[in-house]
Amino acid sequence: MELTEQLLGDCSPYISNLVYDIDVRMLFIECFDDPEAQNPLLRIVFPSILSYAETSLINEPEDETVDDIVSIERIDPRKIVITTYKKEILLTLTEEPFVEEIEGDDNE
Repeated sequence: MELTEQLLGDCSPYISNLVYDIDVRMLFIECFDDPEAQNPLLRIVFPSILSYAETSLINEPEDETVDDIVSIERIDPRKIVITTYKKEILLTLTEEPFVEEIEGDDNE
């Protein structure tokens, strides 16, 4: 769980957006504060992806259910496995993942 805690920090594990952009070879996972307020807070970026494989962990799609990060674990220096409630993603990277804060539209 060390990598999970390092990347998520104090942010919730609830996923608001998960996009793999094959053209730029990056995976973006955006997380929000909680499933009811749904304010995007954090973007985890996995850059320089050499390979991407995704496996569904549920038999029937649950489009209405909010997905959440269960764990992000390093398998070896270049491979990371991301497990969510709905899927497992295996990545081979040449660069380290990093985190970006998402700026809100409203003034707090």
